[in-house]
Amino acid sequence: MSLPANASVAERGEAVQLHVKRDTLEVIVTVPRTVREWFVEATDVATGTRTEDWCDYDGHDSLTTEQLDINMAEDVSRFVQQLLSSELKLESGRRAKLLWKISDSWKQAVPFAASAV
Repeated sequence: MSLPANASVAERGEAVQLHVKRDTLEVIVTVPRTVREWFVEATDVATGTRTEDWCDYDGHDSLTTEQLDINMAEDVSRFVQQLLSSELKLESGRRAKLLWKISDSWKQAVPFAASAV
């Protein structure tokens, strides 16, 4: 997958991070190499509004480690593809939300909604 000019990937110790910047919005997706979990944080650098969430794949059911790896890879891939291809906005409130526009409708991405991952 080629990245747009407003996105970059960097090694951060035992993790890989994807940084996406759109105007004042910065989104960071962190995927550790040694555990089955990943994190997303979104910040409006102009206002300081931020939200974050994470997904964990171990200990929730009886799937094999191979199937958990596949599920996580598919979820991260889907999330990143939607993140890179969507219009984004950060909505403030009691708990800020990262929203993305899908088919002319704003949908919650972070905190994670079932449709986001």
